[in-house]
Amino acid sequence: MPWITNVSYKQVLDGDHPYDPNTVLIRIRDWGHEFEKPHHTFISEHQFHFLDVERDSELVELGITRKDAADIVNILAKAYSNNQNVLVHCNAGLCRSGAVTEIGTVMGFTDLKKPRIPNSMVKYFLLLELGLTYEDDEETNVVGCSTTESGILIPNDY
Repeated sequence: MPWITNVSYKQVLDGDHPYDPNTVLIRIRDWGHEFEKPHHTFISEHQFHFLDVERDSELVELGITRKDAADIVNILAKAYSNNQNVLVHCNAGLCRSGAVTEIGTVMGFTDLKKPRIPNSMVKYFLLLELGLTYEDDEETNVVGCSTTESGILIPNDY
């Protein structure tokens, strides 16, 4: 079964991530940031620009769009049907890429269980594309993180 995982932008540049030649790369960056060449070569590379914002943000129009979500779900579906792995990166490799990884596991990919704190807006739009729902008060599936006394989430391997 193909796997999916989330990593940081720096890990993609350094090649410090799980790798198999049979892997699709989904790249997410903030608006105004370019994509540098990754360390490894991938079957295909897909680039998206949207901010790590939530639905109540003043910058919501710079977040993920329905078209972005549809494109990402189509990429995941095609990769899964072709038995291809998926590596997803955003800046820190936790929120936007974490949401894509969660949806990939819903679609059947094996989760490599990297730390993540999924962006709920990204998760919401991706689930809508799959015809599923997401409740605003639903707990986020935080993986591989611990909470400090002040409530800050820290990846366990940080």
